Amino acid sequence: CAAIKFGIHALEAASKHVMPNGEICQIRVGVHTGDVASGVVGSRMPRYCLFGDTVNTASRMESTSVCGRVQISEDTYVLVADDVSFSWKERGRVDV
Repeated sequence: CAAIKFGIHALEAASKHVMPNGEICQIRVGVHTGDVASGVVGSRMPRYCLFGDTVNTASRMESTSVCGRVQISEDTYVLVADDVSFSWKERGRVDV
């Protein structure tokens, strides 16, 4: 639930920013549930990174989403379907 709430807040924050071209900033959010591996990569410019199929699937959820929306995987939906603080609309099958 925390990742979804963070995504919703990110959408709200982005919608309040105006881009240099005068358009409102629009982002997409993708969420998937599962295992990840993490670690610091690099020595000169170390970065904390996440790896794994879960990260790749979440990325595909984002890239196939609609601007201004949160798209979640079926695995995530199973976990949050009964949470009344969210309202979901099925998009149908999306090839990721």
